[in-house]
Amino acid sequence: MITTKSKRKNSNNRFQYLVVIVFSFLIISSNNMALSQTLDSTAVGQYSFIEVNKNIIGNDSCLKTFYAKLANLKKTKQGVVTITQIGDSHIQADFFSGTMRQKLQLKYGNAGRGLIFPYHVAKSNEPQSYHTTTNGTWEAKRNVFYEKPLPIGISGFTIETAESKAELNLEVKDQPGLGYSFNRFILFHEKGFNSYDISVCDNTNCERARFTSVDSTSNPYISEMKLASPVNQILLKSISTDTGRMQRTRIYGMLLKNDSSGVLYNMIGVNGAEYRHYTLSEHFTQQLAYLNSDLIIVSMGTNEAFNKGFNKDVFYGQIDTLISKIKSTNPNACILLTTPGDSFRKSKKGRVKNPDVKLAEETIIKYCLSNNVAYWDLLEIMGGSGSMAKWNKAKLSSKDFVHFSPKGYQIQGNLLYEALMKNK
Repeated sequence: MITTKSKRKNSNNRFQYLVVIVFSFLIISSNNMALSQTLDSTAVGQYSFIEVNKNIIGNDSCLKTFYAKLANLKKTKQGVVTITQIGDSHIQADFFSGTMRQKLQLKYGNAGRGLIFPYHVAKSNEPQSYHTTTNGTWEAKRNVFYEKPLPIGISGFTIETAESKAELNLEVKDQPGLGYSFNRFILFHEKGFNSYDISVCDNTNCERARFTSVDSTSNPYISEMKLASPVNQILLKSISTDTGRMQRTRIYGMLLKNDSSGVLYNMIGVNGAEYRHYTLSEHFTQQLAYLNSDLIIVSMGTNEAFNKGFNKDVFYGQIDTLISKIKSTNPNACILLTTPGDSFRKSKKGRVKNPDVKLAEETIIKYCLSNNVAYWDLLEIMGGSGSMAKWNKAKLSSKDFVHFSPKGYQIQGNLLYEALMKNK
């Protein structure tokens, strides 16, 4: 089993427990409604409480560069437009971001599955479009527990093992109309004398490629390989290079690409995450730069507004700190922030409206208008404060009145896609 040894802080206890329960529900639900069954955008019309007329991108002038690249891709059918969505538990399950990926790739072309993390190996919920397994014991950390050992990189998660014979198997699943076999594999991992070499095996050859841990000529956290032919499954094996020295394998993430033109849609999601957690992630923005994103979407605010004592000035500062760091390492990327959806709090009277969600929404929009950043106001599009009750009644949310059902997330993905297409 993977060990995750640390005590949760009291202020996070209730919420972290909630996340575990909620995602047990989501994983079970996904068996009944696969992400491949993407809703047609007209399905939104079934729900009168959704404010479709408010489904626009605000302050969108700063997205001109992104729209120009998208238009050029459509015209020439050459090149890759890269989008990266960063968020919390609303994103980690990949229902929302997965719908965006499908819609954009079916329209503009499929450049690959994009960034993934072996969540299952880290004992967390994993998107249904791929599966990871291991024969070993791994330490795991997510950025929410920033005081624990292990640095955090591109995925907001890190796994590490000291076992010399540890293996990690990855299998990627195709979706209707979208094949996700890949011939370009990029591994975000720790290098150096204390790290194992890593052998990358496909289904025919286990010695085709070897990532050398001591390589001063390349990126200190990234190894790349090109396979002779596309595959859907690979196996990573740790290889000891010095039996007299303590060594380890530390993985931050994996990037799966092909040689086709189109859209590459990366998802970075961490259960319980806030803006400040990504800021405190030691290698996050440095490794994020490697993705060379044309558009970075940041979808957070739910967790900041969940506990009582929300301070909009502190929240504004946390947004500014992260976005400033992202801009410094990704100067050519357009930025889009999404406001948190409506949610309720648990009280002695039962579930009650959470007024701090509205304050979080207002703070995000204020920041965007003051800093040339685009925004998408999910709270207002949902129907405003208290609208979660209507979403729940329509079976579009989970029982906690914080998260959504897979169908609810798919609707959000369709809405954001439609908003982006209106403005291109």
